[in-house]
Amino acid sequence: MKRTILMSLATAAVVCLFASCSEKEGVYSPKKQISKVYESSTSIYQFRDETDGGWNSDTNVQPKTLAEEWTWDGKKLSRIAFYETHNVNEKSDPYEVVNFTYDGSQLTRAESDDEYMEITYDGKKLKQAKIFEKNSGENVLMMTFDFEHDGKKVSKITFSTDFADMEDSRMERLLFRGLMPTFEQADRTLNLIAKATSRFDGAKASISLPFTLTWSGNNISSMSTTYPAFGMSATVNYSYDNKNNPYQNFLFGLIGFGEQTTFPMFNENNITKAVMTASMLFFGDPETEEVTYAYTYDGDWPLTQTYTETDDDEDYRHQATTTRYFEYK
Repeated sequence: MKRTILMSLATAAVVCLFASCSEKEGVYSPKKQISKVYESSTSIYQFRDETDGGWNSDTNVQPKTLAEEWTWDGKKLSRIAFYETHNVNEKSDPYEVVNFTYDGSQLTRAESDDEYMEITYDGKKLKQAKIFEKNSGENVLMMTFDFEHDGKKVSKITFSTDFADMEDSRMERLLFRGLMPTFEQADRTLNLIAKATSRFDGAKASISLPFTLTWSGNNISSMSTTYPAFGMSATVNYSYDNKNNPYQNFLFGLIGFGEQTTFPMFNENNITKAVMTASMLFFGDPETEEVTYAYTYDGDWPLTQTYTETDDDEDYRHQATTTRYFEYK
């Protein structure tokens, strides 16, 4: 299920980026290992009738369907297979498989048929992550993440890329979906920046966005960015439960390689609310958006996560409620 925006800053981005001071960054070793993830959703669409101005509606219900299958080699995640969630009646072949490579206990590479991510470290600390696209036998650098630390926690992430043909680029879309709590927020942000870059008459536009992280204990309480050239600024504030986040230190979520990855990846606990305020010079007043998350638990671990997104304007309304179901080994 795909969605849209400039909350562009943080989410599935950020899930406990390195919460434990005693552990190396890039070590994903949860006490409870995910084995499968299922997903169900209900989407309600409303469109303004051009003839009489009334509203026409349509509802799309997706029953609970296998979305991800995780394979472990001892304490290390070795593979994730992603499935099309519209296939309800039978198990299809995965549309994407990602394999993971390690140096000791630290993740150094995540690779699918079409793209891969390389991660480098400075000792225990995360230094850089690069994403490449495999294109006609060549490996093309698509985006780079540079990390800075304040003591033992990441305090700043600088994201750099060339936004050529941005509106059609899967890589850029996956990036923002990895940074935002929801696809709707990620796509909306992406579209705003795409419109701004179009001012360069189609020329290749390079962009570098600094994301500043603020921590409260072992959770990121807020993430913010500014880009003066576009008159852009955005801040996302987070609230959490007190349960274990099964994605803690899961760096794969940083890139959003898997389109189903909508959890933040560096926090100790699970996000219950994300509130973003964003503004761009070219698009009027600041925009505020809120997404809430509800969970059921088995002890201290989530069994389900449900969130609702809305997209509402003068001629179009969309509300999507999605539930993710977790099975553990």
